[in-house]
Amino acid sequence: RDWEASPSLHESLTDWLKTPGGTMTLRPVQAYALQELHDFRGLLAPIRVGGGKTLISLLAPEILEAKRPLLLVPAKLKRKTLVEIQMLRQHWRFKSPEIISYEWLGRVQAAEFLDKKKPDLIIADEVHKAKNVQAAITRRLGRYMEAHPETMFAAMSGTITKRSLRDYAHISEWCLGRIAPVPLSWQILSEWCDAFDEKVMEGAR
Repeated sequence: RDWEASPSLHESLTDWLKTPGGTMTLRPVQAYALQELHDFRGLLAPIRVGGGKTLISLLAPEILEAKRPLLLVPAKLKRKTLVEIQMLRQHWRFKSPEIISYEWLGRVQAAEFLDKKKPDLIIADEVHKAKNVQAAITRRLGRYMEAHPETMFAAMSGTITKRSLRDYAHISEWCLGRIAPVPLSWQILSEWCDAFDEKVMEGAR
């Protein structure tokens, strides 16, 4: 990516989204993520640890004018996220989304949560928590996105995959639909995995 293609993007977005007394400035990666989220109505962002994903999560509903945004975070990061919201509120204009943990959404009592809340935007920070397609959290997200394809999905992680395209193929489809950068056909995806994955059965590659 040519980060200098639009050097004023982060400045113009900062001017639009900051509070009157705000002194923080968007990083280029944050500005590009928000622009592409707006343009494609979805986002798949493998952004490094410390790259500013929390702020993207909070500004995403403003960019998309979402009415019922939902932010998913690991349980161990929920308190940290709430603390960061209080600090960032001084610099940026946003309304806090509802925040739940992946772990909670995977519990039995949360089985109907998504259908009741009907989020129009799901923001998944540390989305590698949903890489296992057999896990309850992943199945629930998958069912909801299949039933509500108009729902916007923003996924971010510094470790979006470890060994296989299957770690994020389904997530990519939630985010970008037909323009996802991996095959949507399971058969073709399996062929790609046999070519590119780290661990492949002997003779299969």
